Amino acid sequence: MKMHRIIKSGYKTVMAHKLRSMFMMLSVVIGIAALTVVISLGKGTEEKIMSQVKKLFSSNTIMIVAGKGKMESNQRMGSSSSTLKLDDFEEIKNRVSNVLEWDAVQISPDRQVSYSGRNTTAIISGQTTAAETVWNIDVKNGRFFTEAENRNLSRVAVIAPNVAKELFGTTNPVGEEIRVENIPFQVIGVIAPRGMDPHGIDKDSEILIPLNTVLRRVVNMDYLMLGKILVTDEKNIASTAKEVEQILREKHGINGNEASDFMIVTPTMINKMVKDINRVFNIYLPIVALISLIVGSIVIANLMLLSVNERRKEIGLRKAVGAKTKDILAQFLLESSSITIGSGILGIAIGLFALSFLYPRMGIPYSVSWGTLIICFVISVLIGILSGYFPARKAANLQPVEALN
Repeated sequence: MKMHRIIKSGYKTVMAHKLRSMFMMLSVVIGIAALTVVISLGKGTEEKIMSQVKKLFSSNTIMIVAGKGKMESNQRMGSSSSTLKLDDFEEIKNRVSNVLEWDAVQISPDRQVSYSGRNTTAIISGQTTAAETVWNIDVKNGRFFTEAENRNLSRVAVIAPNVAKELFGTTNPVGEEIRVENIPFQVIGVIAPRGMDPHGIDKDSEILIPLNTVLRRVVNMDYLMLGKILVTDEKNIASTAKEVEQILREKHGINGNEASDFMIVTPTMINKMVKDINRVFNIYLPIVALISLIVGSIVIANLMLLSVNERRKEIGLRKAVGAKTKDILAQFLLESSSITIGSGILGIAIGLFALSFLYPRMGIPYSVSWGTLIICFVISVLIGILSGYFPARKAANLQPVEALN
């Protein structure tokens, strides 16, 4: 049987059983659409996280976090430990030659902030004047606070874009006075968007205030939540981290095998944490989508077997008039493959539409590549071949005498 006749016959069969073909298509469309969305979201999320990590935690960075707990990607930084203090960082700066710059931080989350009858909740972050350099903070309007303002406990604030939008709308906030609970602060600057950091802190909902002002006027304490150190030579960052750890253990009176009351976080640890996050998007979620495709292939195989049983006489008649086994095999494989290939293309289109719909409304990052589309298309082809092979082989192996009975 010539190939064009096989194709024509297969097309007629598919069109003659529209409902059955629709269910076969639906089982693949849903799976391919889900796979397209999951892979694209995973890739987009990975790119966004890595971008944030590179901005907030570069390769020449060491972070010191107060407390003994394990730092997880889904936990906020910080601890109730009261041992990390400003003089710890001053000691490190004086004794470690590889330290270029440092910033110490105290964070007070969920503080009520108000301006002219408008209210919002913000994260109050007390930082030194070095924060602008150490954390790559870009002040797009106004200025950052000075060392004199930090030393004099000045009530000045640099606000993040979400805070500016919620309190001031489109009005320029620089020079205006806001109240952090009952304490007045003058807004001196607005920073550019920074997004979410690797630990779930929304950097766009922060208010940056001089560290001494926060410690004395806002939280009334003298200990810190964390600090960040920039090193001069990143090649020696591992040895520098060990040196910093030894200095802090010595200064905090920690001996022997006693656990440290702080955590040293290096770029290696951050990269591992990011990989753990990405594993969910790049491995586990695609597996869930693939399971739906496996279920879809089972549906196709069952419907194809049903089709074989219904068409036994047709198959027997074709073989009786000279159709070869390979012709019957090709026809049934063609039917299943054409349905799944068409379903794959439709599923990819639906997935892309879903991504374009989600992004402007929910801000969910995604990244679509040719690799993603090719993977989804190849999977749809394989499903058609694999799920159609056994029914096709059964049809091809039918003897004319048995099929016509």
